[in-house]
Amino acid sequence: MTLRTRLFLSGVAVVVPLTAGLLFLNSRLRINSMSDDLRRYVETEATTAALDRCEADPTGFVFRPGAGRRGLPPPDRRGLPPDGRGGPPADGRVGRGQDGGPPRGPRAGAEPPFELVVYRGDLSPIDPRAPAMDPDVRTALLSSDTVASTFPTPDGRGVLLALRLRSADSPCSVVVGRMRPRPGTTRDEYAFIALVLLSVLGAVWIAAGPVIARLRRLTVAVRDSAASHYAQPVAVNPSETGEIGDLARAFNAAGTSVRQHIGDLQARREALREFVANTTHDIALPLTVLQGHLADLDRTLASGSPEHERVRASIEEAHYLSSLLRNLGTAARLDDPAALIETRTIDLNAVVERVVSRHRALARAKSVELNYAVPEQPLMADADLTLLEQAIGNLVDNAVQYNRNGGHVAVVLDRQGRGFALTVTDDGPGVPEAELGSLTSRRFRGTEARSRRPDGQGIGLSIVAEAVDRLGFHLSFSRPDAGGLVAVITGESL
Repeated sequence: MTLRTRLFLSGVAVVVPLTAGLLFLNSRLRINSMSDDLRRYVETEATTAALDRCEADPTGFVFRPGAGRRGLPPPDRRGLPPDGRGGPPADGRVGRGQDGGPPRGPRAGAEPPFELVVYRGDLSPIDPRAPAMDPDVRTALLSSDTVASTFPTPDGRGVLLALRLRSADSPCSVVVGRMRPRPGTTRDEYAFIALVLLSVLGAVWIAAGPVIARLRRLTVAVRDSAASHYAQPVAVNPSETGEIGDLARAFNAAGTSVRQHIGDLQARREALREFVANTTHDIALPLTVLQGHLADLDRTLASGSPEHERVRASIEEAHYLSSLLRNLGTAARLDDPAALIETRTIDLNAVVERVVSRHRALARAKSVELNYAVPEQPLMADADLTLLEQAIGNLVDNAVQYNRNGGHVAVVLDRQGRGFALTVTDDGPGVPEAELGSLTSRRFRGTEARSRRPDGQGIGLSIVAEAVDRLGFHLSFSRPDAGGLVAVITGESL
């Protein structure tokens, strides 16, 4: 959810309850004010003299909706001055005249806000055209002489005041006054809600614009800084204050710390890489000599003798150390993004023969038959000799090490169109179909590999995959129906 949307929803969550509360308060105040006006109006109209005249002539009280003083008799004009002052206005309006009459009502033809209805003791209206008394008001008058209530109208809630002014046997026992709200009150309330809501949300939407724009610029600057390994700081206006400016400055401070940490890590990695490379080179030569001596002893000693078995065990350990050192050196080189690939034209036939020759002693020690086949004509390709030889060596080493006694390993180099295909096949236990996709993951070791060689590091095949990828070749694995594992390196040849 975006910040602008979150602010918008937060504004709605705040404004709607607040507006509803204001409307409720305004409605209560309006009803209270209407109640006071209605009470004054009823007290002004329902005088003792008017009720006496009502008791004397109840039939003179007619209910005339929308005109004059409803439910009350026309004023007695006898005894008034000739100018008629004190009577109702000539235009039929209900209003306070010079005689101190009731407040002025609406003009003639408009529905007056006040309404008076006189009821008998049995709470039936004197005028048959008048509305029947509300059941709730009727019930309340049984226990009280004054009842105040409200009633719904299309323009909002009106107020009602019922007064029991005479005894129950009087024909003019109860006076009920009602006051309707001003026309359009409900419409104005809804308009008020919409105006407040749109005003506040519009203000939030507009005010959030600069903040969101600055956050977006800050996001772009942070991404650019991260892409440069935090060498490029986030631009901060010196005059900019507030939380966003503090955030940008905090990010720059964190970026400085990260750059220093990255520099320390790079220095340590470079020192470790250099140490591994130098150590590998220093140990590889005497270890190769040792492997040669052990191979000579293996050929001269009688097969099956205790000395012969110890020599074969020593050959396996020496070969493991040699393979481990070469893998460490190659891994250190592959982990360096700046390391150059020294590509030159090489003879793939010679590479295969050299790799197989290096692993023959190990194959004899493991009682595995190792064979190879290459084309009659040299097959040339552009590659880094060290990386390619290490990749092929790891595939052959993996096929021999994890094979069974009496097993077979075949290394076949063949032309394939305008390229080559180097296949290393063994008839060992192989790996489950589900593990084929994970063979080149660093530190991954299959179930069979862990049971046969618990001390393995699980980096041999990952180095093969990385080296082949850096050389621009392709590596694939498959499991034949007869068992074992087939590894294929394909690429372009010259």
